Amino acid sequence: MRQGALVIVLCLVALAGGAALLFSPTTGNDTQPRDNPRIIAVKRGPIQTRVVETGTLQPALTIAIKSQISGEIRQLRVTEGQEVTASQPLAVIQHEPAQARQVAQMRAALEEEWVNTEQAQLTFNRMATLLKQGFVSRQELEAAEQDLEIAKVRRDLAKRQLLLALGGNEELYRRHLEQDLSSNRLEEFVVVSPSAGTILQIMVNPGELIRSGTGTFGGGTELMTLADLSRMIVKAKINEVNIGRVEIGQPVEVRLDAVPGRVFRATVKAISPRGEKVNNIVTYQVTIEIENKDRTLRPLMTANVDILTNVLENVIAIPLEALRTEKGDDIVYVMANGGRLLRKVRVGLRTASQAVIVHGLQEGETVIIPSLSDKPT
Repeated sequence: MRQGALVIVLCLVALAGGAALLFSPTTGNDTQPRDNPRIIAVKRGPIQTRVVETGTLQPALTIAIKSQISGEIRQLRVTEGQEVTASQPLAVIQHEPAQARQVAQMRAALEEEWVNTEQAQLTFNRMATLLKQGFVSRQELEAAEQDLEIAKVRRDLAKRQLLLALGGNEELYRRHLEQDLSSNRLEEFVVVSPSAGTILQIMVNPGELIRSGTGTFGGGTELMTLADLSRMIVKAKINEVNIGRVEIGQPVEVRLDAVPGRVFRATVKAISPRGEKVNNIVTYQVTIEIENKDRTLRPLMTANVDILTNVLENVIAIPLEALRTEKGDDIVYVMANGGRLLRKVRVGLRTASQAVIVHGLQEGETVIIPSLSDKPT
């Protein structure tokens, strides 16, 4: 019985000790964080001023490819993402029957005007000969000359109308002149690339009917989009507060979420003179151009741009977190006489992370960066 009671007492003591440790306000391992202020030495040196914004990558040059004639798409000779050269065939269009009939009528009208012009020329030549022989008057010769000029004007007008109906395509125009007027064969027209680039998007399919980009209201059917991806641009909207520091030609650093760790060098190419006001915030569009020779950059990627607006030499700059505001004044804490001293300062410029101090601090002094729990006293 005594041994059993002793065991019970020991167990109770052990439990009491454990409870004391469990509910004690402090333990030997204190892992609570401490807010210790940091100190920095005041130094002079250069500082870069920047304007930071976000934009979206776009090709510097984009071309909408359209056909010069209406008709049916017989063949597509490229695919999306394919790089093409200037004058490379992109698609084959068969002439639309209705437009083909109109072209045939214009071709017939042109042939008629050619005949009329030749006849007027023969009449003029004959009148000139008869005038020398004294059989006609000069007035009759001048009338024949006038008829010849009118015939030439009508011929040139018919030629221009036929060429316009063919979308201004000289090759197709020559082919129609060589074609027999009695032929019912529908001509095929090859759409070629106006310049080198990359096919971004194809909007049509073989067998689809399309409208001419030159002969219809609204601009006709867009076949595909061609872009020059060797140069990209970012259009960033800069706040009116910062736009005065941005100038054409300034260097820009571009960082992409899609390409982490890499910085692309760019240049400010254009600044819109007209602002845009949205939710009472005025911004100005700035165009930034980037070389993309290795084709790393792609359209619609999000771009973070840092426009380097200026480099200030031999200035005193401190971290923004070292600044506090008291009764409308900027203040800092400095180490003096073994303690902390509050001092008013004048800030000449603020960047995203630093403040340039133009009055109140000297090189060699020590500034305290307060902890978050510190309050001005």
